[in-house]
Amino acid sequence: MPEKIIIVTGFGPFVGHEERNASWEAVNLLPDVFHFRKDSYQLRKYQIPVTYEEVDRIVPHIWDQKPNLVVHVGVHGKIHTINLEHCSYTSGYCKPDFAQRCLPCDKITLNGKQARDEECAMLKTNLDIELIANELNIETNVQCCCSTNVGNYLCGYIYLKSLDVDPDRTLFIHVPKVNEPYSSEQTMATIYNVIGKCLEQLAAEQKLS
Repeated sequence: MPEKIIIVTGFGPFVGHEERNASWEAVNLLPDVFHFRKDSYQLRKYQIPVTYEEVDRIVPHIWDQKPNLVVHVGVHGKIHTINLEHCSYTSGYCKPDFAQRCLPCDKITLNGKQARDEECAMLKTNLDIELIANELNIETNVQCCCSTNVGNYLCGYIYLKSLDVDPDRTLFIHVPKVNEPYSSEQTMATIYNVIGKCLEQLAAEQKLS
């Protein structure tokens, strides 16, 4: 019987967040096992250096493990909510990464089902993030929002790469800085709750193996 796996990533230091990255601070607090219904999922956590090269290396490794769900988490210095990102874009990646390296082209070449569509401007998750946000806003004291602005830096880049593999099982979450307003523990709990909501949707759609 195949292993049941959830993979969650956070980012390492980058400009403006050299001391600590709120995404990894929260992700690192997640348990190693996620219980859903009668099943136990291995919860594998990765800290991703903020470089295009590392994203290109780690994303295939993540999907080679055949995870049931992949959740990427990044920090956004100008938000005060937990933002569930709807989509990522195929162009606009002009900024140098934390290693001061740029991509050879600002238009990303897709390898998945949309690879033949040269006009493809964005990829979007098939998870119902509006439903997840609405339910968590009722059930918890943390404010969740839906967003279409993942950005054109490493957050957008890793999200695009994973959406290109499997939009059914991929989500990106933007979190605010630590204690602005949520502690790392509160942010972790929200990520945990989002994972549960994603699994509920996948189970309802018979997409959990």
